[in-house]
Amino acid sequence: MFDPFSLFMSALYVVQGLLGLTEQRIYTGDQRSRAPLVSRIHLAVSVLCTATGVASMLWIRWNGLPTTWYPTILACGLLSSILVQRWMYRAVGVAHSPVIDRVSARLH
Repeated sequence: MFDPFSLFMSALYVVQGLLGLTEQRIYTGDQRSRAPLVSRIHLAVSVLCTATGVASMLWIRWNGLPTTWYPTILACGLLSSILVQRWMYRAVGVAHSPVIDRVSARLH
C-alpha cells in the first residue's frame, strides 16, 4: 500500500530537483550574486534532491520499503526542499519559478 505512494514521492523528489537545477541555469549572474549563499544552498539541495529521488526509487523497487515511516520521511524531506526553493525566490526577488515564465512564453 505504501510502496506506490513512496514511489510517487520519490518521483516528486526527482522533479523537484530537476526543477531546481533548471532554475539555476535560468537565473542571471546578477540574481545569483544578490544571495550567493542561498544560491549555493539551492543548487546543493537540488542535486541532493535529484540523487535522493533516484536512489529512493531504486531502493523501493529492489528491496521494498525499509520502514513504514518512510513515506513520512520522504514528505518531510520534500517540504524542506520546497522551503529552500521559496527562500531562493525571495532572495533573488522573483514571485514564482522562472521555469513557468519560460514554458508560458513557449506555449503562446
